[in-house]
Amino acid sequence: MKLFRTLSLATLLLLALGARAKADDITLTLDPVGGALTGPAGSSVGWGFTLSNSGVNFAVVSGSDFCVGPITSPCGTSFGSYTDFIGQQFIVVGSSTVTEGFDNNTQVGLGSFFINPASTGTVTGLAVVFYDLFSVDPNSPDFDPDLDTISNGNLLTADASVTVGSSTTSTPEPGSLLLLAAGVLALLLFKLFLGPKSPLPLLTS
Repeated sequence: MKLFRTLSLATLLLLALGARAKADDITLTLDPVGGALTGPAGSSVGWGFTLSNSGVNFAVVSGSDFCVGPITSPCGTSFGSYTDFIGQQFIVVGSSTVTEGFDNNTQVGLGSFFINPASTGTVTGLAVVFYDLFSVDPNSPDFDPDLDTISNGNLLTADASVTVGSSTTSTPEPGSLLLLAAGVLALLLFKLFLGPKSPLPLLTS
């Protein structure tokens, strides 16, 4: 009886270690690098992402969160509120890399963070991606969730922060400045040569 129990514990330990090793094959990188976002209070900012899988199994992303303190999704902070984008897209990462930039209008990327109007300073936490791991591609007709599931409720984390400040604005390109100057010059020429002429003064005897 004791031998059976020992063998059972050893088997469970090996399975757990195997699942952990497979989970470690997947990495999360944020865009911007370092996960540091800046935006004015009352605005929405967000992260892009890269998920890389160097293993042979398939990760299916189920959601994401921004957690300050313990990871107890849904996480919350008085600094603002997070909206998940990646979990709505049914992203499957096999032996590949998936990259997606942030776009608040089309709701792509990891997710967005709305900075409360009264917030100041910086909040630091973790961007968290939740995923399930399978031995067969879930898009395959041979996929059987009962037989092909390796583990559920796995997570990836990356350092992330949000700072209240001015948004980064791009400087106009030289080509844009040239077009603007040409437009102003055209308006001046139009007014000078084709605009309404002031009437000639009347000649009096």
